[in-house]
Amino acid sequence: MTASSLRDLYPPAQAYDQARLAVAGGHQLYFEQRGSATGIPALVLHGGPGSGCSPAMARFFDPQRYRVILLDQRGAGRSEPSGRREANTTALLLEDMETLRRHLGLERWLLLGGSWGGTLGVLAAAAHPQTVSGLLLRNPFLARQEDLDWFFDGARPLHDEAWQGWRQLGAPEEAGAMLPWLEHRFNQGSPEEVQALTLTWHRWENALARVEGAPLPTPEVLPRLTEKYRLQLHYFCRGCFLKANEVLEAAGTLGGLPTHILQGRIDHVCPARGAEILQQRMPGSRLQWIEGVGHDPYAPTMAAATVEALDCFVREGRFSTD
Repeated sequence: MTASSLRDLYPPAQAYDQARLAVAGGHQLYFEQRGSATGIPALVLHGGPGSGCSPAMARFFDPQRYRVILLDQRGAGRSEPSGRREANTTALLLEDMETLRRHLGLERWLLLGGSWGGTLGVLAAAAHPQTVSGLLLRNPFLARQEDLDWFFDGARPLHDEAWQGWRQLGAPEEAGAMLPWLEHRFNQGSPEEVQALTLTWHRWENALARVEGAPLPTPEVLPRLTEKYRLQLHYFCRGCFLKANEVLEAAGTLGGLPTHILQGRIDHVCPARGAEILQQRMPGSRLQWIEGVGHDPYAPTMAAATVEALDCFVREGRFSTD
């Protein structure tokens, strides 16, 4: 995130509500609300799985017009227990969203989801269409086996220099072997090995996201980053707890819902073809290409497009006038 990208966003708004919500399985979900308590309700769905929300995510929204809800999913961010994988599945994350909506007394809300957050957004809108006023997706993740395979196997030839870090750690070269190898190493490796794996994954992720010059995580951040990757592996090694093509099948039921997809043209985390396929399955949706941008939500042109779409929704009840 750069100073220039932050200038494209709305000024920070203080949280007027911060709390934890008890849900099934012993999890305590952290959520906060920012903006206007009488504004258009909007839930931000973070990526990962396991990334957690940050206050900057609320800055895409006009704080005078939106009631912005930031929710840390199970095991993520400030939810407790941190990194917990027990009772942590996609179905439970979707149940949690409904539990929070009812807790807040909301009839409907807009969903903003990037990457894995886009996965949840599509599934939630399909499961409870009457509760969703609009769906804004950024670089959506379709959670198919081919999408999981892409992250390590498919993208490897495009980022051979970044892959050298994995080779130095003895990563397997054969297709399909990386995820089980990583899960074993993250759970059974020494503290030194786990730290090396975390740093290497961080570099690999930034290479695919096309984020230039990202700083290395500080020692204070490393433990939480490690928990994030463990949680991602929990999902990725189990097909994200979804049936084949479940996201695309859900998308096909969403005709009539205002839906807008923002896709970075050079994203190698969630490649552009996935957004095209998703848009084709969603009657009436619009796909907007953001040229020269990868996976970074705060890249200046991506941030500006997100703000513009949300501003348009306030005025028009849809994300674009095209």
